[in-house]
Amino acid sequence: MKTSRLMALAAILCASAASPALADWDHVGSVDVGGRHDRDSGDMGRHHDRDMRSERYSQTFELGGPVSRLQLRADSNVNCDSVTATFANGDARDIFSGRLREGRAKDVYLPGRLQHITRLNFDCQARDRDGAKIEILADVGRYREDWRHGPNWQQTWAHVFNWGSNEINHWKYLGEESFEGRNDSETAFAGWQGRGSEAVALMPTNADARCSQVKATFDNGNSQVLAIHNGDYMSKGMYYKLDLPGDRRNIASLSMRCRATDARRVTIQIFTSK
Repeated sequence: MKTSRLMALAAILCASAASPALADWDHVGSVDVGGRHDRDSGDMGRHHDRDMRSERYSQTFELGGPVSRLQLRADSNVNCDSVTATFANGDARDIFSGRLREGRAKDVYLPGRLQHITRLNFDCQARDRDGAKIEILADVGRYREDWRHGPNWQQTWAHVFNWGSNEINHWKYLGEESFEGRNDSETAFAGWQGRGSEAVALMPTNADARCSQVKATFDNGNSQVLAIHNGDYMSKGMYYKLDLPGDRRNIASLSMRCRATDARRVTIQIFTSK
């Protein structure tokens, strides 16, 4: 019993130490880029090949407000001819070119005071034939009010960011589950002990992770798959809120199907807020 309490206390301390990462970086979205086969299909004419490349080789991402800093991170090696930013004043500039190495965050230089990016255009190609996903991380920081007053806040960004309440400062640690191997593995956590929850969050502690499914079983026996982060991978040390149904708060167990994306093993901590 003493050992369990010490482990729980250590986990809470680790979570507290990791909290500044949440304040600095927000995951704002991702884009998919095609692999090598999108550019060199041998049985297609040159004109058709160029059309196919323009469709899958160039991707656009819309932002909802200014940022102080920007990072890019890919889940597989990617070569970018250019990443172009369009700013609120209409200017467009290349802000990155080169290689994104698998799992490594790359800081992107923002020129001068041009920090109100409205659009990013990615002219990139994955080295893997199956393509890759580029994650976009931003330090929104002092610009939160600009995002809140943007035209797409309620429709889009309010569901991405956990802003607008002090909830993030009141997460209570419940326990943790570990996942090993490159393939998704499933485990169930049943440590609620009759506790009702207004919100639930997950946090990978020792590696980035992706959960293909999280399903809650409630006290009444009903089960429901919960949305978490649009299926994108979750960065180590950051909280990711689960969307609970409006009329269901008494969770009996949480079944998670997850894996590490940049390691052999990941531990995911589970938090609740009332």
